[in-house]
Parts: sequence; structure tokens; C-alpha cells
Amino acid sequence: MAEQSSTEAEVRENLTVGREGDKEGDEALGLRLGLASTGAWAVGKPPSMGMEFPTPEAAREFYCAYADRAGFAVRTDKSRRSRRDDSFIMRRFVCTREGFHRPEAEAAAGKLKRRRLTIREGCMAMVEVTRKEDPERWVVTKFVPHHVHPVALPVYSRPAPTGEVDVLAGEHARTFDGETSGALGESTQAATEPSVAPAAVANGTPNGGAFFNRVIRANPAGVRDEVQDVLDYLRKTQSESPGFFYAMQVDSSNCVTNVFWADAKSRMAYKSFGDAVTFDTTYRKTKYMMPFAAFRGINHHLQGITFGCCLVMDETKSSYTWLFDTWLAAMGGRHPDLLVTDQGKAMEVAIARVLPNTRHRFCQRNILSLCKQKLSDVYMKHINLKADLKECIFDAETIEEFQVRWDYVIDKYNLRDNAWLQSLYDSRQQWAWVYQKGSFFPELLKPQRSERLNKFFKMHFNMKTPMLVFISRFDQVTASCYEKEAQANFTTAYSKPTLKTPSVIERQAASIYTRAVFDVFQEEFIKSLGYHADKIEDGIVVKYNVAREEENGRSYIVSFNQLDRKAECTCCKLEYAGILCRHVLRIFFIVGVRSLQEEYIVKRWTMDAESSVVPEERSLEPGLSFPERLVAWYNDLSLDGLTYGMRGAMSPEAYRAAKAALQKAFDDVVAAKYQHISEHQDMYKMPLPKLQAKRTHAKA
Repeated sequence: MAEQSSTEAEVRENLTVGREGDKEGDEALGLRLGLASTGAWAVGKPPSMGMEFPTPEAAREFYCAYADRAGFAVRTDKSRRSRRDDSFIMRRFVCTREGFHRPEAEAAAGKLKRRRLTIREGCMAMVEVTRKEDPERWVVTKFVPHHVHPVALPVYSRPAPTGEVDVLAGEHARTFDGETSGALGESTQAATEPSVAPAAVANGTPNGGAFFNRVIRANPAGVRDEVQDVLDYLRKTQSESPGFFYAMQVDSSNCVTNVFWADAKSRMAYKSFGDAVTFDTTYRKTKYMMPFAAFRGINHHLQGITFGCCLVMDETKSSYTWLFDTWLAAMGGRHPDLLVTDQGKAMEVAIARVLPNTRHRFCQRNILSLCKQKLSDVYMKHINLKADLKECIFDAETIEEFQVRWDYVIDKYNLRDNAWLQSLYDSRQQWAWVYQKGSFFPELLKPQRSERLNKFFKMHFNMKTPMLVFISRFDQVTASCYEKEAQANFTTAYSKPTLKTPSVIERQAASIYTRAVFDVFQEEFIKSLGYHADKIEDGIVVKYNVAREEENGRSYIVSFNQLDRKAECTCCKLEYAGILCRHVLRIFFIVGVRSLQEEYIVKRWTMDAESSVVPEERSLEPGLSFPERLVAWYNDLSLDGLTYGMRGAMSPEAYRAAKAALQKAFDDVVAAKYQHISEHQDMYKMPLPKLQAKRTHAKA
């Protein structure tokens, strides 16, 4: 980034430099802020006296867009409230270098703190907006463009490097055809002192919303030392735990762009519960902007579990592609059936490339958050908009009902011409519940939603927390989660739940499911007693209309096959949650079904979810070379070995049985190896080097 003078003329000159894609991003931002009348190029230019905005948030975003181009960061400073209703009537946004640090105040209070670098330089650059009535609008009443420090223009697009270097450390490092992905052998590291330059951290594509001053974490300390500390910590952890996996990616400038790691427990849990995964990027919605993300799932106790963590410092298509490829390598190459993420073009392209057969869904909570952000002015005027959108997303049972609710919201709040809502509607199959209920999605168990990382961020992180401290705290929280899982295993194995009926089905479920899942099933079973069923169609397949006893309740259609004694319900709870619904249970009571068939019991919810036999042989992609096959087999057996070690260390008896079985298995492997060598001797024959005849010199 070139250092530029902070004079107003040079700043304005710099603002005219941009790509064609920048115009498209400015135009979209201008339409969203209600500034279409000012022209597309108004966004990104400095504000002017008298300029009007619909909300103070729109004014701040406009000023941030200008700051992105000028090369400085923005923070909210002073504000003034009305004495009449305590609402804001003035907001001021300043450069982050405004004011001065006052160490004497801390010294007077008796607080001894480590000396840190300060970015406060007394800069006076700011913009102030004041609220006007009839109609309500926010007007620029004060604007100071001058800075007392040099500003740095951000690089809008990171130039494509001549070659990305992937460095993986841990138990899986290999290199084929110039590509590095996971490895046989010892840990490798290409850069002994990796660093992260600002250009490697910032991905300033205006249309993508990742502006320069929002992506870079406001930490006075350099990022380079932090990343080196993190890598040292991961290297030390891997040396202490052979099942620990970590990897890093560096670019051609030897700058670390992404880091990924996963412990042995996470990799083992993925084999049992990796059917549905959430890629949690909660950090993007926090004010701290920590570039942290995690792959999350749900275990058989309805507890959140982690399948790997990463530091995503370069949010581009290539970075996400590397991240998902690395994550799959750590998890043994198994693709999840479902992956839930936030919206993002770069992420969508990477998932389509790396996980083409995985169902990709958007997080519904993130959709609601985006609605609040994109429709902030409408939210302020209509307090019921959030509730109406929530009902449309979560409560619609049929596609027709979803369409009716959506049209109702659009017409009620006059949003028919909103371009963002139209684009959201076009992708409705990836976020609306009614389009997902036909496929397995455990997070739709509404009483037990997988917790996100918001609470963890609030409790364990602030702007001054170093990355290494944050990661070590996250590891401590992960360890406590393992303890809670062990406690849940103990409770399920050595205590019996309280049965509320003499039903055989309830007793059977109590002996199969874990305690948490049984509680959900028992609730469905008890509530089924409050439903009535009316036969609406007879024959081999009998159809019933099932509804609650109270009037005007929603009804569902249950189809029961009298030959195989199986039933299906239009609520699709068995399909998306893996648990029978109250409507089918009511029909079972009527027709005399007294036990659950095997197809109604999903193994991932049972006590034996993790106690599986040796998994089936891993299928390899066609066209792999023999060395590549060796590495794939090694990785597969290594993951099986982790599971074997965890199971064999449960008790002295299990340990002795595991050692005896391992010795026998080892003898069988050695015998198979020598048999293979004898049958394929030609493959292992090595030509001996030719010896040259010794020259003798004749005497003269």
C-alpha cells in the first residue's frame, strides 16, 4: 500500500481510481442506502454539507465506503439524544486515529498495564449528521476531510499470486505434482517466519462487502507475531498428540493466508456425526472482527461438537477452496450430506467445486440478521416486520403457505420493488424451512438447537485479546464440552429415564435412544395422545387426517400401509429430525403397532452411535497413482486407529482385549504383505547398478 498525503485534493484524486466492478458495487450500495438520485459514483466520494440520509446507519456506511477508498478506518464517536423521548438526534463518525491516549489516567487509578502501541494521533477528520423532522431524515451538518497523518489507499483486489503454497503439518503431509496436501512423514513448514502483510489480510472487494477497515482487526500489535505464536502452539500440540492435524497456507510472498487445525476427538466424532455440518463464521457479525471460523455439528446427546477450526484471513474463492479441501483431508475424505453456511459468493463457488454432491443450505438465523441489516429503515418504522419474516421462514408447512406468507409480507410493507428481497426470494430453496424438511437436518430439532459461538465471543474475547490466548481459551471450552459429553454418556448408560405410560413403544425408545433424544421422543409420544384421527381414504394404503383435539388446529395427512405396517406423515419430522412425529405415533396406537421397526430408528441418535464395527473400505477416486493410493490408505487406517485407541483405553479389560486383537491383526497384515510381495515380485525387483571395469595403466 502506497503512503499518500492526506490533503483533500490528493484524496479526491485517489477516489477516482477504480475498476469497472467498483462501479457496480457502488451502485448497489447507493441503491441500498437510498442514494440513487445522487448517482452511482456518489458512493465512495466524500460527503458534503447538506447531504441527506434515511438513517444514521446509512450515513455511517456511506462514510465507511469513502474511508475505504481514502485509506483510513472509521469508528463511532459522540452522539446526542433528545430530552423528549431519549432518541438519537445527532451522530458523529470519526477517524480511528482521533484523540490521544491518556496513560496518566490509568496511572492515577493505580492500574499497571503492559505498554502497547497506540494509534491515536489527534486526527480531526470526521462527519456529523443531525436528525431533521417532517419527513424524518439525517443531514450532514459538519464534515472535516483533513487528516493529521498519512493515509494509505487499500488494494481493492489482491493480485493473483504466481503460485499458492499449501503447507500442511501433522500426520498427513504429501506432495504430488507440485501440490501440497496432507502427508506421510514428519511435519513440514515452508516458512520459518511466516508473516501476514496487510494486502494478504484485506480482501477489499466493494461488492462483496469486505471493506478494508472492516476486515483488518483493530489490533495495534502486528499480525505477524500473533500468527507465528499460533503456529508454534499448533506445532507443540501436534507433537504431544499424534492424532492432532493442522495445516497452513502461504502465498507467493510467504504470507500466511489461512490456518486450519482439528484434534483427534473431532476427527473421530466426524465419522459418526458428520452427516450434517455447520460452517460457523459468527466472527463476521461481531465488532471484534476476529478471523475465526469453525466446522460444527450435533452429537447423539444433542450437544454441539467441533469438527475443526480455522483462521480465515483471506476470504477469496481460492482460500475457501483450500480450506474445504484441507478439512476433507483431515476428516478422512468423507463428504457431509448437508453443509450449512452464511451467504457469500466466494464460499458458494468453493463449496460447489469441492463438495458437488453435498446439499448446501444458508443459515436461517443469518438470513434474519441480513434482513434486519438490509431493511433497517423499514425495521425502524414497522416493529412487526421481524415477526412476520420469522413466521414466513420457520412456520410455513407447505410451499403454497410459504408463498402466501411471503406475498403478505411484501405487500403489507410495500417491498415489491426491493431488489435485495427479490434476490433473497430467488434463493429461497437454500434457506426456507419448507424446502428443507424433506431431508435430514438435525438443527431443525427446535427444542435443542445447536449453539453458535456468539456467547463464547462475548465471554472470552475483546479487542485486545491476542489470537493465541483466544485459541487456547477455545481449546479449554472444547475440553469442557468433551467432559459434558462423557457425563451424558455415563448418565445414559447407568441411569434409566422415567416412563410416563405403560406403552411398549416408550419402553423400547428408552432402551435405545440417548437420554436427550429420548426426552424429545417422549414429548412427541405424550403429545400424540392429544390428537384425533379421521380416516379419509381406505384400501391397502389407509390415509388419516390427524389434528389436535382443539378447534382450528393444523391438520396433517398420515399414510399407513397395511401390508408392511409402515407410515408416512406430511410433517416430515422423521425425514428431517430422525425421530417419529406425534401424528404417526397416534396412528400406531389406533392400528395396533406396538413396537418400532428398524427403519424408524436412526443410529446417530442411539446409545451405540459411536460403537460401530470397523468401517467399510474407503472408496478411492479413479485415476490415482500408486503412491497416492498408499497415502489415502494410510490416512484411512490412521483415523480408524484413533477410534480403536479411544475404545481400547476405556478400561483395563478393554485395553488387554485391544492389545491381543491388535497383535493378531498385525500378524495377519505382515503375512498379507509378504504374500503380496511374492505374488508381485516383478514390481519390487530393482536393477542392480552396473559396475565399470577397473582401468589399468600400462607401464611405459
